[in-house]
Amino acid sequence: MAELEAHFENDRSLTWRHMLPAGQFTLGRLPGDGNEMWATPWDNFISRKHATLQWQSGRLLVQKLASAGNPVFYKGVPADEFVVLPNEQFRIGNTVFTVIDEGAPIELSVGPKELRQIRFENADQRVEALAALPEILRQSPDEASLEQQVVEALLRGVPNADRAAVVRVLAESTESDVRVAVTAAAQRGGGAAEFRPSRKLVHDAVRRRLSTLHVWNTSDSRQTPDSKFSLSDPGADWALCAPLLDDASTGYGLYVSGRMSREVKTSDSVIRDAELRGDLRFAQLTADIFGTLRQVYVLQRRQSLLLRFVSPRVARELLTDTSRPVDQVIEKRPTDATVLFCDLRGSSKFVEGGSSDLDQSWDAVSEALALMTDAIIQFDGVIGDFQGDAAMGFWGWPQAAEDQIEQATRAALAIQKHFTRAARKSGGQAFAFGVGVAHGPAIAGRLGSIDQIKLGVFGPVVNLAARLEGMTKQFRVPILVDENVAAYVASKRHCGWARVRRVAKVRPAGMGTAVQISELLPPVGQDSCLPEPKRLDYESALEAFLAGTNKRWEDAEKKLKFLSQDGPSEFLLQYMRLYPKGPPDGWDGVIALEKK
Repeated sequence: MAELEAHFENDRSLTWRHMLPAGQFTLGRLPGDGNEMWATPWDNFISRKHATLQWQSGRLLVQKLASAGNPVFYKGVPADEFVVLPNEQFRIGNTVFTVIDEGAPIELSVGPKELRQIRFENADQRVEALAALPEILRQSPDEASLEQQVVEALLRGVPNADRAAVVRVLAESTESDVRVAVTAAAQRGGGAAEFRPSRKLVHDAVRRRLSTLHVWNTSDSRQTPDSKFSLSDPGADWALCAPLLDDASTGYGLYVSGRMSREVKTSDSVIRDAELRGDLRFAQLTADIFGTLRQVYVLQRRQSLLLRFVSPRVARELLTDTSRPVDQVIEKRPTDATVLFCDLRGSSKFVEGGSSDLDQSWDAVSEALALMTDAIIQFDGVIGDFQGDAAMGFWGWPQAAEDQIEQATRAALAIQKHFTRAARKSGGQAFAFGVGVAHGPAIAGRLGSIDQIKLGVFGPVVNLAARLEGMTKQFRVPILVDENVAAYVASKRHCGWARVRRVAKVRPAGMGTAVQISELLPPVGQDSCLPEPKRLDYESALEAFLAGTNKRWEDAEKKLKFLSQDGPSEFLLQYMRLYPKGPPDGWDGVIALEKK
């Protein structure tokens, strides 16, 4: 129950303490009729009737009467009307009035500048606990171990503390529904008792970014903190929360609670209590050090996450550029990108009818995607996106590289090799696949927020790579590349990592320009399904096909018929059957594709 206490500063024996009633009453120097007048006869600075008071909804409304001669001071400033919260004070003359609510805590919030001016009690013990904190980083293998070490350091540095914890205000919290998680906790003497901190204290400290102390009135040993302010921290009559102020730890705080060894009744007594203030400073110093250590772990997690999307070589470029913040390093920029798009074939049928076990389906698709991404990472690419059962990788960012087309084509051939071997092991039951590789101008870098670390590439070259992958189904080949990639590989043909054969000149559905497409092939003797003589025969037939005369089409048809079970050859023959009398009018060698 709330009470109003008055005491005369010049003589502490002159005091009274009355329960605050509902309704309005008058405060003055002389008693009046009935119980509606509370008198302070010891102070001549207080008028006979000086102010009206009204207690309502946990707040005391004070209004100075016009007839009162001297001002009423609230927080050191004269005020004619103001609201006093529990454990706050106001003054008239030499008399201090304190609102005491046994259920509400006395609160002390201290900013960084004031904290630095607080001197430590038990300085040796606290300094020793602080000095041990850097070693915690070297001893803690993970963040959970770090948090546990920190709460134990808090108990060593705050002698009167019974419990300590790392707390976090959950993102879904609201003013009316504060949700607090305890991520690590310890109590003096060990044990694993349930620990539920004051939600209000944690919320206020974290929201205001101020170290905050709550002391529940200790004059009554039977007093238990009200549930509005505390969530069952058994036996505690004080608690403090020091927020973590670094950007990586938003919402986090360190929480300490314990039992008072002395009586504390008012805000003044808390403010003057050197030991409590020292506890508050120690907790905030620990929070600052802990916040720095957490940032190290956050950066390590970001680096680990980044390595899942980029190759070690690209990661080194990103992480060793210390001249700029990481968000600037990964910012979007124009580049000549080489893009690889790979898609599974038959995964939908596999899920719908090939297996009744969704877990098995999930694992199969995940394993297939892993084959794609491992190849991209192995050859210094960046994982740009996943779209269902397709993966996209790109090269040329954060810095363009002379060998990026080579690396992309090596990745494509590695994917082909992985899937071919998987098919052999499974008796032909593995997924089929298609790969498209294109090279051209693009914008690459960060998409979305830094926390998502989503790296992407944007431009026509991406669409072309996807179109090339789609055309592998029509031409029944594993890998198709654009003219830029084919020209590069052809110029390096003596290096021995790949071959290309020109397949056709097409105008993809929905595109206005023609594209020369080529098949990327392994070197001779490395799982090659197309011997070199047949590759040369096909290109000779293609030259006759592109020439566009009746005689040359006849030559092309004869050569193509000898290339049995070859996808591109059958595609050209099928197209030529549409024009039995020879090339169509206006023939320019371009085949218009009707579907993607």
